[in-house]
Amino acid sequence: MYDSGRRALIAAAAITALLAGAQLLPVRPVAAMPAPERAPMPVAQAETAIRSVVTVYAERAVSQPVMVLNEGGGEGARNSSEDQTGWSWRSGSGFAVAEGGYVLTNFHVISGARRIEARLANGRRVAAELIGTDPLTDLALLRVRAELPVLEWGDDAALRLGAPVLAVGSPLDFHLSVSSGVIGGFARAYDGADPVGYIQHDAALNPGNSGGPLIDGQGRVVGVNTAIPQEAFFNVGISLAIPADIARQVAATLLARGQVERGYLGLTVRTLHGPLASAMGRQSGEGVLIEAVDPDSPAADAGIRAGQTLLAVNGIELSTPRDLARVLLLARPGESAGLSLHDGQARYRVEALLDRRPEGDVLATGRDLGFEPASRRGYGISFAASDTSGVQVASVVPGSPAAQAGLREGDTVLAIGATDMTDPDEAQVRLMLARRQVALRVLRGGDTAPRYIALALDEGTAAHAPDHAAFADASGGPF
Repeated sequence: MYDSGRRALIAAAAITALLAGAQLLPVRPVAAMPAPERAPMPVAQAETAIRSVVTVYAERAVSQPVMVLNEGGGEGARNSSEDQTGWSWRSGSGFAVAEGGYVLTNFHVISGARRIEARLANGRRVAAELIGTDPLTDLALLRVRAELPVLEWGDDAALRLGAPVLAVGSPLDFHLSVSSGVIGGFARAYDGADPVGYIQHDAALNPGNSGGPLIDGQGRVVGVNTAIPQEAFFNVGISLAIPADIARQVAATLLARGQVERGYLGLTVRTLHGPLASAMGRQSGEGVLIEAVDPDSPAADAGIRAGQTLLAVNGIELSTPRDLARVLLLARPGESAGLSLHDGQARYRVEALLDRRPEGDVLATGRDLGFEPASRRGYGISFAASDTSGVQVASVVPGSPAAQAGLREGDTVLAIGATDMTDPDEAQVRLMLARRQVALRVLRGGDTAPRYIALALDEGTAAHAPDHAAFADASGGPF
């Protein structure tokens, strides 16, 4: 008993001594973690740039179809639709690119406007004149009745991932606002045929930012803010800007000539992937399938035929319609293009002398940050009467749910849901009244049996910047 008690006292004394000694040991200070370095934000440049930026106002027609009951109301009466048309001012952004009040903005900001005005940094609102447009790159040049300091162009090719940038514009008509971010990527696609390789950044863009400048750390314009991903209606942290090199060349051409003339081949092409490539005996992703050749076009003169594969133009390999559009973006009429083709048996090469691209064949209706037309908010499809049964697809907005589902002009829609369709107006109204999803029974030319295609708005899904894999069934042209 004595020994055990003695051992307990000794153990307790040892523990006390250790604790006391521990308290006497010097405490080593913990070195503070260094704060992560942040790239200097070009805040000082914003105050300079903002004097060159304007809010662009365009007065455009607004129509809203409404369901009405045809007169009579008795047996045989059908629901139809009528348009109520009015005029509304919508806002976008722009910035000075040349002395004399010349302002660059997006084409979709002023498309269809009967009157255009600009609000200056000092709040004064002045008239604006449309000088020229380039729908293919979604750019337009205005002249405002004011002298504005001209912004200097930067070198978008010198940009690096993570470089700080500022977006200047008027989101939601908050006049001349600034948001900041960093470069997130390059050569981003908007849809399967859009020729522009967009700069991706995460400076917030919202409706009204369209046409405003993207500014680098030296206060220079490195891009024109144009779009957010198709799945988003407001800022989700992925923003797209037209690179400065493209915008600068287009602006200079519009200033000199009022329009941009581009080289034209006369081809309509489709991606060649999966079962289609296998059925054609080609490798998936190698070249684009030629679906149609315009008569009397440079492609027709060069002997190119539908069913062949266009592998490359001027040595640049192709895998989507967008690749061909990008190759021809800055090509000029009269230039020669070297085309590499596969006719199903062998590869060969021909030269084609580019013609002038027809006017009005491209409309930038899908990249709308400034305005939200009905087709952008809806399924992106319109109908016309059919000579047989159903209703015919008259147009499909690029990048819309209808386009993503593979619908094309000329397709026949036999039914929406379980209801047979014979009247285009009724079909349009049924789509308008549909909520998030709708099923269409479609008969495509050449098919022996119809199939159902589901359209979904998916407004709440997470946005992403699409790449080639997202456009396995993309088609485009004529190029």
